[in-house]
Amino acid sequence: RRVHGDFVSQEEKRMDTKKIEAVVGEIFDKDVLPSLMEYCKIPNISPSYDPSWESNGLLDKAVYHIASWIESQKLVGCKVKVLKEPKRTHMIVAVIEATPGKKEEKTVLMYAHCDKMPPVTAQWRKGLGPYTPVIEGDRLYARGAADDGYGTYAIIECIKVCQQLGIPHDRIVVTIEACEESGSADIAYYYEQIKEIIQTPSLLVIMDSGCGDYERLWITTSLRGNLRCDFSVKVIKEGVHSGDAGGIVPETFTILRNILDRIDDPKTGEVIDTFQVKIPEKRKKEIEEAGMILGEKIWGRFPFLPGVHPMADINDKKKAPADLLLNRTWKASMAVTGAEGLPKLQDAGNALRAETAVRISVRIPPSLDPVKAKEDLKILITKDPPYGAKIDIKDLTVGAGMACKEMAPALETTIKEASNYFYGKDPIYYGEGGSIPFLSTLAQQFPTADFLITGIGGPESCAHGPNEMLNLSYTKKIISCLSYIVGNYYKQTQLQNII
Repeated sequence: RRVHGDFVSQEEKRMDTKKIEAVVGEIFDKDVLPSLMEYCKIPNISPSYDPSWESNGLLDKAVYHIASWIESQKLVGCKVKVLKEPKRTHMIVAVIEATPGKKEEKTVLMYAHCDKMPPVTAQWRKGLGPYTPVIEGDRLYARGAADDGYGTYAIIECIKVCQQLGIPHDRIVVTIEACEESGSADIAYYYEQIKEIIQTPSLLVIMDSGCGDYERLWITTSLRGNLRCDFSVKVIKEGVHSGDAGGIVPETFTILRNILDRIDDPKTGEVIDTFQVKIPEKRKKEIEEAGMILGEKIWGRFPFLPGVHPMADINDKKKAPADLLLNRTWKASMAVTGAEGLPKLQDAGNALRAETAVRISVRIPPSLDPVKAKEDLKILITKDPPYGAKIDIKDLTVGAGMACKEMAPALETTIKEASNYFYGKDPIYYGEGGSIPFLSTLAQQFPTADFLITGIGGPESCAHGPNEMLNLSYTKKIISCLSYIVGNYYKQTQLQNII
């Protein structure tokens, strides 16, 4: 039964979704996959990892490859522009006007990125390489295929599908940055430059997240923040004989351990309460549901050695999955990610070293105040050092986490329908343990907007590592879901106008 032309029967919807699936498959195989594979051949490493990025032209090549492809899709009402200023990376901006003849009430802002992580070429398995895309069965292997090359193609294809099938859509602004893997250093600048184009979006769609499996749509509701600190412990001007000085001169590694123990429990790894928050009950329930679905897959996807177990009692099959997901998404964790001052074993003599330095990464909960967390960490590291040791903080940075606000019920219903139509299962809402720091800025800038954060970073996708993989059938389904969601979001705005 139609109401003002906005709602259709379940049977009619089912027919529409079959058309969406068919068109997505056709466009993906013909237009998307060939261009995506060409993009994957370009070694456009993110600026933080490529000092020559401005002179070697690789980022430039990738950006214009994508921009040219967007233009080639001939979307109705689409204008594409590449923004580039000296000493800043690029940003692609595509503006697709709302369906002709319809009043523009809403703007949808969609995001992806096109820079890549370093290739770690030597670690790829035989027959694969970072810049030689290979399709094996339903998988595309190449650096940047999953993180986040597919994102631009998915966004543009979903709009093309809507237009080809006559599904009306709102005004859409697509932004593709080229600096995400380096901390999105330029995105705030460019967003300020195009604020009149962006306007005030009512929905933000972010394609750079993950999924727990390839059997349903996964929606990210939170991301942790990250504190990164490089600091050193010094006690003497130069190294001395350990037999002569041992017991008189304090050992820097011992002092370092003492400082690290201030941050997390050396027996359990649990980070102190200073860096924890109260977890919302709704998010707890969502994580419990995700835990029930994923079960042992939560820890089984990591390469544990025989006899080593994760940070929970895995004999408790009901509780362990949820506990581990909470650890990963809403609780703080610390890792030592690098060290200096320690010689190689074959070079280590009986000397008491003058200095030890480490880099630590502290993942902080989504809603923790990042500014206060940064100051708290600084105090913990530097206050009252044992033996009066000299503590030197060389670098201390923080990226904020993000906790999404409650989604509009109508949008949540649409997402549920999409997941069921194209995957045959309800969607799952859960948090991610990683960080996308600029999202918290967007949440503050657009406090009334809904966020739809999703992605294809699932089991064995290996983003940032060797053998990066894009699951092709899952990608087609997520594009189908996105097409359905974009079309139905427009219908929701039209109905609100009628009401």
